[in-house]
Amino acid sequence: SDHAFIERLKHIRDVKVRMAKVHDHCKGKMICDATEPELDGDGQPLPVLDALTKIGCGHVQPSIRKEGLKLFMVYKKSKDEDEQDMRLALPDKRLFTALEVYNNLRKISDEHLELMGLSVEYARPEWMILT
Repeated sequence: SDHAFIERLKHIRDVKVRMAKVHDHCKGKMICDATEPELDGDGQPLPVLDALTKIGCGHVQPSIRKEGLKLFMVYKKSKDEDEQDMRLALPDKRLFTALEVYNNLRKISDEHLELMGLSVEYARPEWMILT
């Protein structure tokens, strides 16, 4: 997480502007930033205090493409040799089912929803899926 960006977002009152800032900041990120946990004096990792300080996983994020009424996850080719080995296990294009979308959207914490400008009470993203 970019802590400075999160702090700037907390001061934006207009939810539409806040959502636009989040979209502009995140649209180009294709890798989940893996950060090292903060260590205490003994070299032990400090506990995660809230949902906004979680550590990223470091995985490559796909582009989501819409074809008709279906969504597809498209993984871009990488130039790194290490990632080439991982690419052999992943198809370049894969159907993103409604159940997968629902499960991913359901994982978004209430703190993150409020930070993005969505209402926890009235606008949970998983409620917006129509099947």
